[in-house]
Amino acid sequence: MSGLETVKIIVDAEKEASKMLNEAQDKAVEIRQQVDVAIASEREKRLSKARNEAESIVQQAEVEGKAEAARLQKESEGRIKQDLQRASAAHSTAVKALLEIIMS
Repeated sequence: MSGLETVKIIVDAEKEASKMLNEAQDKAVEIRQQVDVAIASEREKRLSKARNEAESIVQQAEVEGKAEAARLQKESEGRIKQDLQRASAAHSTAVKALLEIIMS
């Protein structure tokens, strides 16, 4: 084998190695892009799931809040009725006492 043939083999090998390196770099870029897309997709799925869970929690809280408000309103109405009954009962006694004070 002559020196010229050896140089040709080395040059061809370098060209092939360069070609393989470029292909590997292209493939790496492609894989990085696919990974970026996959990460963005997974991120969006998780964010969507979190939004849905948060929305569900808010809706449940609204339902529970309305139920609690209704319970408190009913409780307050009961207390108001009791207070009115006590006030009405005390009213006639107070009027009688006032009349006695005025007439005496």
